[in-house]
Amino acid sequence: MKKYILTKINNLMMGFLFEDGKASEIRCYEEDSILGNIYVGRVSNIVRNINAAFVDIKKGLSCYYPLEEYTGNGLKVGDLLTVQINKEPIKTKQPSVTTKLSMTGEYILVHQDDTVGVSAKIGDVAERNRLKDIVGKAIADFKANQKSKDVAFGGIIRTKANGVSENDLYNETISLLCKLDEAIYKSKYTTGYSCMYEKMPEYLTDIDGEDAEIITDIEEVIDKCREYGIREPKLYNDTMISLKACYSLDTIIEKALNKKVYLKSGAYLIIEPTEAMTVMDVNSGKAIKGNVKEDKVLAINEEAAREIGRQLRLRNISGIIIVDFISMKNSHYNELLMNTLKEAVYNDSVSTIVVDMTKLGLVEMTRKRIRRPLYELVGYYGK
Repeated sequence: MKKYILTKINNLMMGFLFEDGKASEIRCYEEDSILGNIYVGRVSNIVRNINAAFVDIKKGLSCYYPLEEYTGNGLKVGDLLTVQINKEPIKTKQPSVTTKLSMTGEYILVHQDDTVGVSAKIGDVAERNRLKDIVGKAIADFKANQKSKDVAFGGIIRTKANGVSENDLYNETISLLCKLDEAIYKSKYTTGYSCMYEKMPEYLTDIDGEDAEIITDIEEVIDKCREYGIREPKLYNDTMISLKACYSLDTIIEKALNKKVYLKSGAYLIIEPTEAMTVMDVNSGKAIKGNVKEDKVLAINEEAAREIGRQLRLRNISGIIIVDFISMKNSHYNELLMNTLKEAVYNDSVSTIVVDMTKLGLVEMTRKRIRRPLYELVGYYGK
């Protein structure tokens, strides 16, 4: 059973996803978020030694753009580019933009590319082919009315599309293609600093796409849902106890900001963010006393691996992650541990890759940077 609790804490709108009664994600919604928006930007600087350009989407807001994406001829300062915000500003880093425009729905992401892909998590070959056929037909039908004739469109079918009806997937694909095509077409005749597409507020996107019971105590959220024509959450109106207190949200945040995470075995994790990476250490604590067999060490490490998968989502940790598990000499046990860790991050909606274990026994991981981590948004990390 999944529940999604949407409320305001210290004037910050926050969402809490509970899976089987335990908090698995905390999402913070910044009111001024521009993630997903499409702009006609103006190139303000080109820095060859880092192979990047900086594109102003409005006066005073410059965004990083990797030049390896550019397929035109001789990009110059002053040129206009149609770009989409694909990463929020993180710490001292500016927002990042891409010229590979896309729009995401419940079942599919459509983009400027003539390929159609399917989520690797949909394993059934017949189902994969069925979904690709539906999307292929939608794209072919759409071309008859396409405005931006020089643009090829494709898509990536999301995991949630597994088993969806042909009508639902077809209609959503057509709808998204129309919106993306319109933004691209209009951008060719628009001046710089224009916003061509403003994404629906992120919390509404999550409400619309989250497969969970959704509860909120914010009446304006209900009004917004009606305005956008999406399903309405259940309105919490108990006057005796607040929604925040009912689900102990303050305690959940406090624990998610603490650098120490205790495990049931008596072991614990230490989670330390640095400028370059996040470092995690698995400490045996009270779980190991004296000499013990390695199978017990493996059990503790696997417990830690599962908790690490949860903490990555809960704290929205991204970038390079290094984990120092309790050392094990048995190579087979190390393989089992790596498999457990991969399983722990498998269902993460943010791309997470378990790279390898080094000769020093350190596990290397990466998690895609999209939004700012929890500690940057709600408080001091390391209590």
